[in-house]
Amino acid sequence: MESKNTDKIKKWPKAPGGGPFRLLKYFIISGFAVIAVVTLALGTFLYTRSVETLLKGAENYARLLAENLNYNIFVGFYAPLKARGQTMDLRKWDQFGALDSLIKDFTYGLRIDRIKIIDKDRKIVYSTDYDLIGKYERENPAVDEALSNGKDQTRIRRGDRSAANWYGVWLADTYYPLREGTGNYWMLGAIYGVIQITQDVTDQYVNVQRYVIIILLVASGLMAFLFVMLTLIVRRGERILMDRAAEQKQLEEKLQQSEKLASIGQMVATIAHEIRNPLGIIKSSAEVLASKSNPDISKIKRFTSIILEEATRLSLILTDFLDFARPRSPASNPVDLTNVLTRVKNILEHEIISRNISWSEQLDEASHETVVIGDSDLLYQAFLNITINAFESIENGGSFRVGINSDKTTIKIVFSDNGRGIKDEDLNKIFTPFFTTSQMGTGLGLAVVHNIVSAHNGEILVSSKEGKGAIFEIILPKHDSVME
Repeated sequence: MESKNTDKIKKWPKAPGGGPFRLLKYFIISGFAVIAVVTLALGTFLYTRSVETLLKGAENYARLLAENLNYNIFVGFYAPLKARGQTMDLRKWDQFGALDSLIKDFTYGLRIDRIKIIDKDRKIVYSTDYDLIGKYERENPAVDEALSNGKDQTRIRRGDRSAANWYGVWLADTYYPLREGTGNYWMLGAIYGVIQITQDVTDQYVNVQRYVIIILLVASGLMAFLFVMLTLIVRRGERILMDRAAEQKQLEEKLQQSEKLASIGQMVATIAHEIRNPLGIIKSSAEVLASKSNPDISKIKRFTSIILEEATRLSLILTDFLDFARPRSPASNPVDLTNVLTRVKNILEHEIISRNISWSEQLDEASHETVVIGDSDLLYQAFLNITINAFESIENGGSFRVGINSDKTTIKIVFSDNGRGIKDEDLNKIFTPFFTTSQMGTGLGLAVVHNIVSAHNGEILVSSKEGKGAIFEIILPKHDSVME
């Protein structure tokens, strides 16, 4: 039971070219890419703005600290030396001790990593890192800007990493000019050095990074969720459409099967109807002959001719049905259409005379212009059916004309008559099987013609006006174009 159930599991066919939701899939992927780019740009923007905010905060704090430190250094250290007529020489232990004590007392408890004082000769005269004292500052535009223009700057840089701190240390360096006090106009005092204050901003910087990463992760999670949901919706939609397509295909197959059964039923009914009349006539004629013990010779001839005529009619009816039901593939031989038309004219010579029909021809004189690749017997049958239909619509003394025209690649065979023509509403039905306006026809003659022309890669066109005749045009590829 399990294997049977497994075999019955429905498998949805893979839609060609991505299925009906291919455009939607494209928009989903494109949208996902756009959202990803926008999220990345947003993260970059937030990171940049957060770093700028951090830098601005560190700068404001360092400026405030530097201004106060500058004031305390000037008032508590530089001004007393200057008042006593002494020059600042930090190589003297008393001066160094006094300045070092002043700075450490001022910065106690603050997150200050290092403080340096650089004189106008770019010499480091003081530093909380004693190893730097006496050395010269490397080329630094921030120091030059502070000494020459009195502008302060703050920059963030990354310190060394350690085993306990894998993300490293982030430091903010602020360069602030040291000025001599001038009363209320402090910013106009003479610049006698630069103070560099280095702050540890690792915690703030890490918080900024963590904040940006959280935003990116949340945005990425939302994108992934949205993408998964849209993908599930698309797959669900595809599955529903595939189910409906399968159901529609089954309905179409059932409809086609019903149409086939209806056609078979119509064919059987038509065959029964067409055969019943000739068989009835043959039966009645035979019964008359059988009831006569000594019939007249003239009546025997008349009844036998009737039997022969109806038997021939039966044979033609059955031939039409067989030709329609079992069409054979055409042969691929060179066929001269003028010979085929001559054969049709010869077989219908008695009809032409008896109906007093005027037959005219306009054929191409060059034989190679009338040669096609095909089956001469099938083409003969098609031309014969068209001609017989034309004869049936022509009244006594009418005209029938056949012509052949050719161009570089095709040959056109034109059949025209001046018979009763075809109604406008019937033009689209004449090649439909079993459609006929004749009381004696089966409605298969032109359907067989259409099948034969299509099998020869040709085309058949019809034009007509009721009461003025009809024109049938058969267009076939030429021998040369087929060979190419």
